[in-house]
Amino acid sequence: MAQAESVAIPKRFPLVLQPENRNDTTQKDAKIINAFVEKGTSQGEHAVFSRPGLEAEGTEKTGTGLGTYNWLGDIYTIFGTHLYKNGTEVTADMGSGPIDTAGGVYWFSAILGSAPTLQFGNGAGSYLTDGTTYADIAGANFPTPPVKGWGYLDGTTYVMDALGVVYGSATLNDAADWSDVLNAIEAQIEPDAGVALSKQLVYIVAFKEWSTEIFYDAANATGSPLGPVQGAKLNFGCANQDSVQELDGMLFWVATNRTASPQVVKMDNMKLTVISTKPVDRLLGEADLSDVASFVIKYEGHKFYGITIKDSNITLVYDDAEDKWAQWTDPAGDYFPIVSSTYSVATGPILQHETNGKLYTFNAQVFTDDGEVLTADLYTPNFDGGVRRRKHLNMLEFIGDQVTGSVLQVRCNDSDYDPTKWTNFRQVNMGLKKPILSQCGTFIRRAYHIRHQSATPMRLMALEMQLDVGTL
Repeated sequence: MAQAESVAIPKRFPLVLQPENRNDTTQKDAKIINAFVEKGTSQGEHAVFSRPGLEAEGTEKTGTGLGTYNWLGDIYTIFGTHLYKNGTEVTADMGSGPIDTAGGVYWFSAILGSAPTLQFGNGAGSYLTDGTTYADIAGANFPTPPVKGWGYLDGTTYVMDALGVVYGSATLNDAADWSDVLNAIEAQIEPDAGVALSKQLVYIVAFKEWSTEIFYDAANATGSPLGPVQGAKLNFGCANQDSVQELDGMLFWVATNRTASPQVVKMDNMKLTVISTKPVDRLLGEADLSDVASFVIKYEGHKFYGITIKDSNITLVYDDAEDKWAQWTDPAGDYFPIVSSTYSVATGPILQHETNGKLYTFNAQVFTDDGEVLTADLYTPNFDGGVRRRKHLNMLEFIGDQVTGSVLQVRCNDSDYDPTKWTNFRQVNMGLKKPILSQCGTFIRRAYHIRHQSATPMRLMALEMQLDVGTL
């Protein structure tokens, strides 16, 4: 009886993609654009999803986007010199002028008490509102100007100046009273400048140039209620105040110190972790970090932190749930123009555009950005099958969801990402039961560029290669 011939099992190329740039640009090596990676729960196989699209929400305003925040179920936004509550302008109280735009995007905080108020400031202007009118914040103990950020702890609101002095409000749950000039404490373990102020758990977090100091409520009878947490000083400062974001109690920011190039870090339960990879560090190391924007999005089990480096024209997005990085863009391929984010129970995540006066919802059922079809690009690493011999690729099968109308555009490069050596795009119909490309040629080492530009969802798990390996 003749023995059955064995059948070669196709080589499966997983698409666990994230930036792998070898230098400070993204022109070569693997990357993932307008997509994210998710690990399955049953078989543990990773898949690449195209990111949700942006759908305009509410009426278009005039002016630069300068912040959005959910307070007591109402959505507050700042466009240009105007503050809005659920799309309706909040008027200035007597003595207050238009919202200051010089400091850029605003940070928000709220207080409790019999008359709850919302505080917002951007390092140039500082205001409070009850939802009907807004007024300037001033007082003998209020710094002019403070750095960005607020810390509300046990009824006291805290701010910090550029010298690292943390000031507290005089009356509990009253952000208008800054009359107690003794309510101040200096972050002085290191002699570096103050950059931003925030809060984690029951601690006030003071970000400085090269270090970060932590304070707790020591319930001092006079002076500042705060006391320094001994041994809690971090040897990482903040490269730019607009990089700081909070999500589910975690703080994310671009950090630096006197001995290291910028890195992205996360502080969770007072423990700091560097989350940027070496390729991301290379992008940050040569970047101009004087003009950045950031945002956070919690969506369908994912926790995204996005940092935009405007001078480099790039937005890098970290998924804390998967510990993976991606790059997001606008429809023109420029950086993702979102400068602030919040959440609404009715609509989910709400994102504020930098310049066009619009708010957007973030929705996986929307496959466009404000009407323009979303483009997701996947660049694979160079593949050689573990051997530098010539390989003939008879067939390339795309393992992913079958979706009618979903088309992949696929091209390859056998010359180490040389921009002049990409082949023409070929189309793959993902609506078919077996989406394939045949007669894919011969190569020694190859990278693929896969583009999804259809008004449909995309979930792609792997490329399956039917390879014949040569002897030379």
